[in-house]
Amino acid sequence: MKDRLRVVTTAGVALALTVLVLLAVRGIVDPRAAALAFGVAAGDDSAAFYQAVYRSRNLVLALTGFAFLFSSMWRALAILLTASVALPVYDIVALALVDAPISLVHPITLGVLLTLASLLWLRVRETPREAP
Repeated sequence: MKDRLRVVTTAGVALALTVLVLLAVRGIVDPRAAALAFGVAAGDDSAAFYQAVYRSRNLVLALTGFAFLFSSMWRALAILLTASVALPVYDIVALALVDAPISLVHPITLGVLLTLASLLWLRVRETPREAP
């Protein structure tokens, strides 16, 4: 069971971070198309700029996640993904407040982050801590 948890957690986190990197790069390169996928069209230059900044934030989070993953820093990765759960929640609330359509990607992202954060916390519990 421990081996399955490790494989599923590692593969799931690696896949999610890879998708986040790809979406972030797409949003930096073509912010207008990324904005449409997000659920709100970037009609002017300031909206396109905001979308690029938003995607840059996601790129930094993903690269930080990969650094933690490759360093086997499971607790730090669990904290990062747990804190990241707030991001799709914010996106859903912000879109709802302006009566914008909520793209399916937001609840899916929320579900994936909740699942991966839970798996990571299970892995943290099974990983022995080293004495200082």
